[in-house]
Amino acid sequence: MNAQNTTPTYITPGPTHPVNYGPPPPPPPHESRIDKAYVTSIRGILKFACLIFSFIAFICVVSTPQCNGNHAFLASVTWLVMIMQTIIIIAFLFRLKTKFIGIDFEFLDFFATSHDALYLLIASSVTIHYCRLPGQIAGGVMGIFAFIFLAADAVAIFLARRDEPVSNSNGVR
Repeated sequence: MNAQNTTPTYITPGPTHPVNYGPPPPPPPHESRIDKAYVTSIRGILKFACLIFSFIAFICVVSTPQCNGNHAFLASVTWLVMIMQTIIIIAFLFRLKTKFIGIDFEFLDFFATSHDALYLLIASSVTIHYCRLPGQIAGGVMGIFAFIFLAADAVAIFLARRDEPVSNSNGVR
């Protein structure tokens, strides 16, 4: 046999199956990749409100002249709060808790939210106390509002977690 008479190796012998070029099947109606109910839930609304007020505080602090370095503390805290809350929103919006079963996302959310709230309270209080520029004070007040939203979200998480049924057979949580 020469090279012209042999069958190519990339073609598999056997029967060919008909190809269906119709539209792809729709995804199952009960399962979606995005949790649209989270956006309209109280926890989602509180997180988005916190993001908005943290962004406003960041813009207020960065756009005014410097004030003894206290502005950098609030600017870095608001930026880190925005990053952390965005990661949490993405985790709940794309239902990552169903993909990563071993991670307790509710506890991570409570831990991150309460720490972010505490950091915002401290940074905003320091900025309001030590800076006398109107933009810095406005940034501190917006940080206090973001703290209120984060504290309310932490309370909502705690209350929802407290009302969960105990899954262990011995009654220990």
